[in-house]
Amino acid sequence: MLTLLFLHAHPDDESILTGETMVKAHRQGHRVLAAFATRGDAGETAQDLGGQTLGERREQEVRLACEALGVDRVLFLEYDDSGMADTETTKNPKAFCNANLEEVTARLAIALVNERVDIVVGYDRNGTYGHPDHIQIHHAAHHAAPALRASWVLDATYSREFLASLDDSGYGEVDENFASPHDELTHFVEGADLFAAKLEALKFHTSQTPDDWNPDDPEQVVGFAKQFGTEWYIATPVPGDTGDTGNNGDNEPPPLEPLFTPKDEWSGAPPPFTPTQTK
Repeated sequence: MLTLLFLHAHPDDESILTGETMVKAHRQGHRVLAAFATRGDAGETAQDLGGQTLGERREQEVRLACEALGVDRVLFLEYDDSGMADTETTKNPKAFCNANLEEVTARLAIALVNERVDIVVGYDRNGTYGHPDHIQIHHAAHHAAPALRASWVLDATYSREFLASLDDSGYGEVDENFASPHDELTHFVEGADLFAAKLEALKFHTSQTPDDWNPDDPEQVVGFAKQFGTEWYIATPVPGDTGDTGNNGDNEPPPLEPLFTPKDEWSGAPPPFTPTQTK
């Protein structure tokens, strides 16, 4: 059994970026931890919150989503949401984008003192799409992994070229600061049943649901599955005392398979999905 720490910037990132992986890890008997840097309090919503703050509502939503995904433990690092780049919220000294990485590592180490972490999951160097908190997650995951004595860091990302290749994706030529080149990807997780679970978890994030998104619209769901039905990763072993080996005392880091599948086994597209699979 492995313990996986999923380090996320905001509630709903866990479902969008790693929901299938969380479900698969849970089903295989691994321990799944989710740590959120912020509660997403600088976000926006059109929903009536009934007296709650947005951060309170998003925490409530993510706890329900994580329960549906099989997450064993949810924790918050208590930083403020940085908001989008070049906004007033990024100047907040308590915002996650301004956090000292040693402090982030210390907060994780204290919270996880009784846990043995094998794999830390963060984001790629672009933060998948350039959000300041997402970019900071990339740095925090790589900085904290040795202190947590993890064996692997996995950067959650998208395949830049695959998204650009979709005629109906709207991406066209994807900016080089979005996601990662396909050549850099190492592993993936996908499955129609896993995507169905991901979609069900996303339904809990009602405060962040766009006005034009209808999870019961078959055309929209199939399009979303085509774009985001495969969860991509860049795996990097954490250097140990004797070269690139795991820090948990083993000579070699634990294998990533069968939880994560090597890139060369990818068929070239996510498995077909029909909305009936969520029923």
